[in-house]
Amino acid sequence: MKSEIWNPWHGCRKFSEGCKNCYVYRRDGSVGRDASEIRKTSYFYLPRKRDRRGDYKIPPGSEVFACMTSDFFLPEADEWRGECWEMIKERQDVSFFIITKRISRFNECKPADWGEGYPNVAVCCTMENQKRCDERFPVFLELPIKKKFAICEPLLSDIDMCAYLTDDIISVTVGGE
Repeated sequence: MKSEIWNPWHGCRKFSEGCKNCYVYRRDGSVGRDASEIRKTSYFYLPRKRDRRGDYKIPPGSEVFACMTSDFFLPEADEWRGECWEMIKERQDVSFFIITKRISRFNECKPADWGEGYPNVAVCCTMENQKRCDERFPVFLELPIKKKFAICEPLLSDIDMCAYLTDDIISVTVGGE
């Protein structure tokens, strides 16, 4: 299975403790770019792009990680997100992974026809410490999402999430800064 990265927009606003040493800010700063400037990228339409033969540039069966240099639920991207949902729905032959610290915005940002979720979308809620775990996990568990993943990254302190681990959570990933 091929993995792809799709960054329809770039830039972010620091949101919580896990953003303090953000790799996007660090990398952008090294080339003189301001990572807090949110802009649509030239890769916006990547899920729809085709090669000369007419095949999708992202082949069927691929795993696509969305917004690795931003957050899919960033308020500044509200005007573009609807079109992204259309592309995600169109590409049922691809699995999309949306990783977010802004899980509290999910209901206001999901598409009207979401229902219990698109079968090709996994939503990954990140938490970096116990405070954010206790804040985000209860919200996450109540949302209509078919595939739920928890990500503790960057892990800044011990986290006890035993109370939140239900059969709805497919996996938990842990990583440092």
